[in-house]
Amino acid sequence: MEPLIKGNDLSVIYDAGKSNEVKALDRANIEIYPKEYVILFGPSGCGKSTLLYTILGLRKPSKGSLFVEGKEISNFSEKELVDYRREKIGMIFQAYYLVPSLDVAHNIALPRLFIDEKSTERNLRVEVLLKKLDITDQRESFPSILSGGQQQRVAIARALINNSNILLADEPVGNLDSKSSEVVMNILKDLNEKDGKTIILVTHDPRFLHFAHRVYYMEDGKIVRETLDTEKKQFKLVKERDRFLGELHKMAQHYPHAVVKELKAKVLADYLTREMGEYQRVVLEKGIQKFLEKKINFEQLYEILDKPIEDGGVGLYKQTARKFISQIKELLKGSAILKAELREEMPVTKEIELTRKLRRLLLDEYPGQLSYIQSQRMEEGISHRIAGDWNKKIFQRHLDRPMTESGVGLNRATARRLANKLEIILVQS
Repeated sequence: MEPLIKGNDLSVIYDAGKSNEVKALDRANIEIYPKEYVILFGPSGCGKSTLLYTILGLRKPSKGSLFVEGKEISNFSEKELVDYRREKIGMIFQAYYLVPSLDVAHNIALPRLFIDEKSTERNLRVEVLLKKLDITDQRESFPSILSGGQQQRVAIARALINNSNILLADEPVGNLDSKSSEVVMNILKDLNEKDGKTIILVTHDPRFLHFAHRVYYMEDGKIVRETLDTEKKQFKLVKERDRFLGELHKMAQHYPHAVVKELKAKVLADYLTREMGEYQRVVLEKGIQKFLEKKINFEQLYEILDKPIEDGGVGLYKQTARKFISQIKELLKGSAILKAELREEMPVTKEIELTRKLRRLLLDEYPGQLSYIQSQRMEEGISHRIAGDWNKKIFQRHLDRPMTESGVGLNRATARRLANKLEIILVQS
């Protein structure tokens, strides 16, 4: 199957050649297939929205090429881009962007008002979407009286009114509470699974990654990693190493207290021993873990695989044992890239507990109260700071940045004070 969207070495550079040059997107390569659900994941300012708007045709790449359905859209004229966005793309924004003076029905119909179409046909499209998104009762309501979740459903209906096959969603639940977020994410899931829409979603929240077939991880304008959900049908040809990495992410959800070496051992044993008995699997897992802890080498691991079951081994044929060793070597090459995400010194749950404790400590004397979303974004920033991914200045900007731009939304003085407080804590730790 050919990719629906293909980006080759995409770069978006502002003030190129000047002292203040910024690479918002740096040589990104991406392939998205029809009916896929793909997430662009990473912290604020990593380039994920820039990549999304490049696909939308609102950002022209400074370098590289972008093909949609085999056509290079970076060469499109302004008229061709308008037609492309109207016919091929549905866009869902974090901030809804509903017209306050129009009721729900007219907000949904808005993209159809500029084409030659009978009003009866347009109204029929609106009615279908009102019912589909369960907002029929709000047909004549104005945006100001709707909840955030209802407004976003109206925005989704507007994105669907032209029946585009590609939906782009930029932090679509960033302004919603947890219950409304779940509703919206499940709507997008159904649009993908039941209606076959290709969805490209931008988020910094790891709780939503399980919705995707594949995830592109981004940092500093670059795509640094690609993972897949091994339980979902894959439209892209999958290499065995990539499948192993997907298994490792899945295993981390089942064993949140396990460190990376334990996870690797469990995944490798599970991956290699689908047809083995329980005793053989346990022996193999223990042997792999000893190898990962460097207590034994490959030759000693081979002996465990080859040794008869009655002598405490796995009881494999020599040829099968050699094949397993070869597979383990190949798979472990790919797993090294996960060290940056799941650090071996600390289980995942302890990292979460630490960031929460630090957030509460920083806010000990804060007179106000943060919303759930603000708290989540603050913990994200703390996690990046203690990991060394961000410096003090970036963390402070994250606290100060408006919520509509994926920041915490604090005032500048408070952001500066909290950033200084975190630095003092880090120095003393």
